[in-house]
Amino acid sequence: MRKICYLIMVAALLAACDNPLEFKPASRADMLVLNGHLSTDEEWHTVYVAVSHTEYVSVVTSGELRCYVNGTLAAKTTDLIAINDDSYYATPGRYFQFKAAFKTGDLVRIEVDAAGFKASNEQIVPPMPTVTKVDTLTVIQRSDWGSVDTCYRFDTTLKDVDKEDSFFRLTIVDHNDAVYYKDDVEIGKGVNETLLSFFGDDDPILNEGHFNAADYFEIGSTNHYGVITDNMFAGGSATLKPVVSKNDFGRAGWMDEADSVKVSIKAIVKVYGLEMPYFYYFKALNSLRDGQSDLALEDVQIPDNIEGGIGFIGIANPYTASFTLGEYSYSLLYYYNDYPPLPE
Repeated sequence: MRKICYLIMVAALLAACDNPLEFKPASRADMLVLNGHLSTDEEWHTVYVAVSHTEYVSVVTSGELRCYVNGTLAAKTTDLIAINDDSYYATPGRYFQFKAAFKTGDLVRIEVDAAGFKASNEQIVPPMPTVTKVDTLTVIQRSDWGSVDTCYRFDTTLKDVDKEDSFFRLTIVDHNDAVYYKDDVEIGKGVNETLLSFFGDDDPILNEGHFNAADYFEIGSTNHYGVITDNMFAGGSATLKPVVSKNDFGRAGWMDEADSVKVSIKAIVKVYGLEMPYFYYFKALNSLRDGQSDLALEDVQIPDNIEGGIGFIGIANPYTASFTLGEYSYSLLYYYNDYPPLPE
C-alpha cells in the first residue's frame, strides 16, 4: 500500500493518472517522499515533498532543504510552495525551490528535514550526450482517415561514445516570447515554454524496435517521455526523427485585458544523458500514463533512490539546440482550443 501512495503522488505531480498496484512493502512505517528532476541547464531546481502513510499521502507544512555540491553548501531554503493544481487527479502538496549550479562530474547531495523525518539523495552529474547534428525539415503527415497535418521533423544525430549501456531522453519545447496588446496598444510581455508531445514517424529507435509507430502503441506503452537506449546503435550513431505538428508551436499564454498577441517562436530540442535508474523511472511513468492495460504487458519498475525515505530525484545534463521558427500575431478573441493556423 505504501507504493500505492508513492505512485499516486508521482502521477499527480506529472499530470498523470494513478494506477493501483499490488505492492507488499517490507515496512509500514510513515516515510518522507521526495521527487525531483534537476538539470544542469536550469538555474532553479524543484523538489516535491510529502509524507507517505499506509493508506494516504499528507501535506508537509514546514521543513528545510539543503543542497551540497562537492561537499560545499550551495543552497538552503525553508520556503515550501503550494502546488497550484485544481485538476481531478491533483494531490495537495508542497515543493522546495532552490538555486544552484552544477556540471558534469559534480557530486550533488540533497538533504531534506521535514515533518520529523530526514531524507537525502546523492549522485554524480552524468556527462552531456554527444549530439553531432540537429536539422529541421517540414513534412506532411496524413492520418488514416485522410486529414493532412503540416509538421516539423527534428532530425537529431546522436553518437554513442560509452562502451557501457547508455540511456537518453529527447524533449522538444515550444518557447515563445509574447507581446500583448489591447486596441493595438502594447500592455505587457511574457515568456511561455511548453513541453510538447511528439511521435516517432515510424522511427524504430523512438518506438523501441517497432518500425511502425502504430505497432508500438498496440504492443507497449507510448513513449511519452522520449526515453531510449543505445541497443540499436551501440558504439555508433543514429538519427532520431521526432515529429511535432506545426500548430503545436506558438501558443502564448493569456493576459487579462489583452485582445491580441504577437508571438516570436523558437523550438528547443534537448537530449539528456540518463543513468539507468532514471531511464526506468521514465519507463514506469510511460506505463502509468497509458493505463492498467499496458501494465499487464510489460514489467514495471519504480526506481527509488532516496535514503531514509521514498521517491526519486534525477539529475540530467542535456545537449541543447534551438531554432527560430518565425513570428506571427493573432487575436485572443478566439476560443482557447480554436487558435488560428500558423502562417505559411
